[in-house]
Amino acid sequence: MTRVRAPVDDLATGERQLDARTARYLSGALRLREGDSFVAFDPKRGREADAVIVREERGAVVARVGALRDAKVTAERKVTWIQGLAKGDKMDGIVRDATELGATRLVPAVTAFSVVKLDDARGAARTLRWERIAREAARQCGRGDAPEVLRPCDWRAALASAGDEAARFCLYERAHEPLGPPLADALRKGAPLAFAAGPEGGLDEEEVGLARDAGWVIASLGTFVLRTETVAAAVLGAVRVLGTGGTDPSPLP
Repeated sequence: MTRVRAPVDDLATGERQLDARTARYLSGALRLREGDSFVAFDPKRGREADAVIVREERGAVVARVGALRDAKVTAERKVTWIQGLAKGDKMDGIVRDATELGATRLVPAVTAFSVVKLDDARGAARTLRWERIAREAARQCGRGDAPEVLRPCDWRAALASAGDEAARFCLYERAHEPLGPPLADALRKGAPLAFAAGPEGGLDEEEVGLARDAGWVIASLGTFVLRTETVAAAVLGAVRVLGTGGTDPSPLP
């Protein structure tokens, strides 16, 4: 039987009152009561512990947390996903998919074709929302960690956030080099990965040039043009299938 899991920030041994969202999930949605147990996990540190509910007081839930341990299931490699800001709830879905498929850092980027415009306050609010979505996605898929979500930044800063040690791929519908061979090579080497994708409308030539000049491989996903909200699932799904558990990625075209 799958055990109930719940995210708890700054997880530590001992008694503590759970945050309102986690309390509602455990006592409201799941109807856990005094004496019921669950696994508490710290999404930022990849730690977990057995916990038991000891009190419920006016909607507040107090739990006793046992000894901490490394989370049993965490991301297997460092994977950065840079996403040009997309409209509506598309970003929510991208964050959810990327979390379930093993991304460890999510970077929303303002690009030439980004329709969404965020000032500092709205950017901070959206970041908090995406962090909550990532935490919930981690809980649902069984991860003991959640990806770091950076605040929206410009394209140049987003590219720089990946670092130089990662195998970096800028996904561009007019690229000539297929993603498959260089990605397969990076998977064989166990390298950290970084991907960058545009919003609706894709990337402009200057943005692609910036990525190329910074050492990114400009790669194609094939003849079909995918929606921006489909790209992360397609690419990270391939990484998940071909790069897990010692699978030889050589068949990737």
